Amino acid sequence: MADFRREDFEPHIATVFEVAPVGMDRVPVELVEVKDNGSAALESFSLLFRGRTGPVFRHDTHRMWHPALGEMELFLGPVHIGRTDAIYYQAIFSAPKR
Repeated sequence: MADFRREDFEPHIATVFEVAPVGMDRVPVELVEVKDNGSAALESFSLLFRGRTGPVFRHDTHRMWHPALGEMELFLGPVHIGRTDAIYYQAIFSAPKR
């Protein structure tokens, strides 16, 4: 988490990231939500991405690209949010407050 902060991603809501799952072609996903999940003792936030309804990639550390943020690796996986319009993926960051 030391490398990423919620504020790094908030300006990029509604922009497209590319994910390179192992054994698959690159998959475009749109950042649709940056949510603060922090508490008095914990710095925490989550990213919610919307992907196409095609093949689903699994929970894993995936290499990703974004035009403004560059290349990164995030642990990302599919989540059920009660919608069927797309496949949604989530990344969660958390660390004790310093």
